[in-house]
Amino acid sequence: MAGVVGSRRVRRIEAALVYLALAVLAAAFLFPLLWVLGLSLKTRPQIFADVPLFLWWPTFEHYADVLSRADFLKAFVNTLIVSASAVLLSLCVGVPAAYAFARFPFRGRSFLFFALLVMRMLPPIAVLVPMYVLFTKLGLATTRLSVVLAYTTFSLPLVVWIMRGFFEDLPKELEESAWIDGATRYGGFLRVVLPLARPGMVAASILCLQLAWNDFLFAAVLTNNATQTLPVLMAGFSGGDSGVDWGAMTASGMLVILPVIIFSFMAQRHLVAGLSSGSVKG
Repeated sequence: MAGVVGSRRVRRIEAALVYLALAVLAAAFLFPLLWVLGLSLKTRPQIFADVPLFLWWPTFEHYADVLSRADFLKAFVNTLIVSASAVLLSLCVGVPAAYAFARFPFRGRSFLFFALLVMRMLPPIAVLVPMYVLFTKLGLATTRLSVVLAYTTFSLPLVVWIMRGFFEDLPKELEESAWIDGATRYGGFLRVVLPLARPGMVAASILCLQLAWNDFLFAAVLTNNATQTLPVLMAGFSGGDSGVDWGAMTASGMLVILPVIIFSFMAQRHLVAGLSSGSVKG
């Protein structure tokens, strides 16, 4: 009896230590976000106070100021269009390409797949100047299409790499059963393979969205005032005669990350549903 009580006490201590470690990690990861949120809810004198204020009456004047700016709303629309277009284009091209890598044995398949991964490994600055020259020759410089194509260049290898693993894990018998029932290869891919590969597509779309939404380098070079995105606009808050506008910068930062957080939580539910809904009939 004493041994049972002792083992229960040990398990409780272990569980308490695990929860304590998780709480410390969560606090460490959330502290920068909470600090930025706190700065966005302070007035300018409170931000520059000698002693940091931990208790204050929050104000939303910085959010009202940022949302009232026409350039912020324009940049938000540009970012939304560019990011969504880059994600859709990467999925539309990368998913069929990954299926071809997983199902069709052709000469040079390993070399071509490795070449795609090498393209993802290149630093963005290495291809920025050639891209700018190419888009200038094509008349696409300072347009949203140039930014979409630039983002797709780095998102496409990621989609192919993720989806190839999902397609290789799916049994070929599912497609063969669809072919026996009269479906074509395209029909079997569309009606059987894609629904089962939904978790991979959701994961790839989240990673591509984060890459496109947060990018500054390509957007800073390939856009102008009419097509600039939110990261480029936020960089303007760090200069000027009055110094860094911390209130506008932190408020715009919270507004920028909010859509990504919402989409990630929504996609997470679809990801869990996709993982639990797939089944194979025997």
